[in-house]
Amino acid sequence: MSLEDSLIRLAATGDREAQRLLYESLRDSISRLVSRIVDSSDVDDVTQEIFLHVFRVLGSFRFESEFTTWVFRLAVNDALQHLRRKRRRPLVPMGDLDMPCRSQQNPIENNEILSLALSKLDPELRVILHLKEEQEESYSRIAEILRIPEGTVGSRLNRARRELRTELLALGWGD
Repeated sequence: MSLEDSLIRLAATGDREAQRLLYESLRDSISRLVSRIVDSSDVDDVTQEIFLHVFRVLGSFRFESEFTTWVFRLAVNDALQHLRRKRRRPLVPMGDLDMPCRSQQNPIENNEILSLALSKLDPELRVILHLKEEQEESYSRIAEILRIPEGTVGSRLNRARRELRTELLALGWGD
């Protein structure tokens, strides 16, 4: 049995120190994942809710997949459920933007434009982009996390990239 397996088993029994160690090892990656799905003002709350859920159902983890895959799957499902409850759509209507012209953009503005363009995408497409581009997960791992076929990962990733490009161009990003 590996050290991580022992830690998971201890955390499942309610051991606070084991839970703290698991939380600290996964908090940043879960928070980044959640930030691609929900509004930035909800990231911390949703991340905390996810960990509460993880620790409530930790005893049901069967060690048949990687632990992080299982946790990411719960995180995606919980974050999407949060969106469904809130019935949120993109925060800033496109017509309300006063975008600088491209020559005036600086890196901070570029990040803001990218974040805004990402917020326009369907949350499930944002998740796939995040898992592939930022977490550098393989198609098979993404398929396992999202419980979809590998081919679907590829087609959704292509769709996400196309839609992101369209949104970026609409916001005045480079040609």
